[in-house]
Amino acid sequence: MRDAERLVEQQYAMLLHRDVARLPDLYAPEAFYSMPGVTVRPIELPALLRTWTGAFGDLRVDPLGAVRTSGGAAVELRLTGTHTGTLHSPYGTVAPTGRLVSWEVADVVRARHGRITAWRSYFDWSQLLDAIGVQFEGLSRVAHHDALALPV
Repeated sequence: MRDAERLVEQQYAMLLHRDVARLPDLYAPEAFYSMPGVTVRPIELPALLRTWTGAFGDLRVDPLGAVRTSGGAAVELRLTGTHTGTLHSPYGTVAPTGRLVSWEVADVVRARHGRITAWRSYFDWSQLLDAIGVQFEGLSRVAHHDALALPV
């Protein structure tokens, strides 16, 4: 659906230009945005994304591919940034490490009547936290991935 692709491009552009205040305008009133560990209403989305741009001041979005779906679009991308601010995660806060990190994300977006109705962003928190340098003492690599899995 071309509407969904256009809306996805608009949201990524707003994020890259740090123009997140207008993001709720892209969403239907009943819509939601979710990522592992949090789901927000459109009005709450600017604050959520400011936490990401605050943690990664030079955050970049590099789309890797997209697929049009019935009623939406699915996008695979790589996010890259230097961890220069506090990162708030479902597992607590992580002080800046100064590390340049990249992690992969899959966004599945549904749209109707020119507005986003659902945006689900999927990524592996353990991959990101490991890249930042969060230590999981007493856990093996396999065990720490299982320990950080969020309930479905």
